[in-house]
Amino acid sequence: MTTQVKPRSDGVDRRLSANGSDLDSLPLAPPKTRRSRVPQLLLAALLMVGGGLGGLILFRQYNQRTAAVVITAPVTHGEILTRDQLAITEVALDRDVMSIGALSDVVGRIAAHDLAPGELVSPNDLTTDDRLVAADEAVIGLLLEPGQYPTTRLATGDRVDVFAPGSETSGQALATGLPVYDVVESSNDGRTLLVSLVVRDRDAAAIFDAAEAGGVRLSLRGLGEEPGE
Repeated sequence: MTTQVKPRSDGVDRRLSANGSDLDSLPLAPPKTRRSRVPQLLLAALLMVGGGLGGLILFRQYNQRTAAVVITAPVTHGEILTRDQLAITEVALDRDVMSIGALSDVVGRIAAHDLAPGELVSPNDLTTDDRLVAADEAVIGLLLEPGQYPTTRLATGDRVDVFAPGSETSGQALATGLPVYDVVESSNDGRTLLVSLVVRDRDAAAIFDAAEAGGVRLSLRGLGEEPGE
């Protein structure tokens, strides 16, 4: 293809193709440019910031320190805790670790077992008078069917008398005024109960023998009622 140069009226030469078309007036293809990477760079920046914040949150969660009551002097089973045996410390605890964070929740409470200096105090370390087992006592469990216990509402702290089969009519109980330590339903229908009683050591063997021989029955005492009344 040959081109010709044709003078323009404005004094500027114009190029013409062999067929007379104006080459200078033809549209030009847009210049090729690189695809913009701004959105990708912005997304990457957001991901980096989000990852950093997530790591910071996890770091704080795993290193968060909580106030906890700690034992500072030896404590024996059944002892009433005093202020000079306790202190407050800051510790990082796992989620499944239970602790008490206020001295007022511990002072005056009874130790459920021996506690050594440095131990954190948890709710399981404390007990009450009705759950305290003395040195000459024991906790025994009786699996009782309907008719052997007085009520399904039997609860911790209630006091009961224990009778052997046939002894109810004579009024001769195997043991009287025993504190109920715990009550657990032991059947799907809730009718069989595992009743744990605090008994004197001298009475434990007789109660077990009667339970094996023909079962025992419990009688619920009224509030304030003393054995023998």
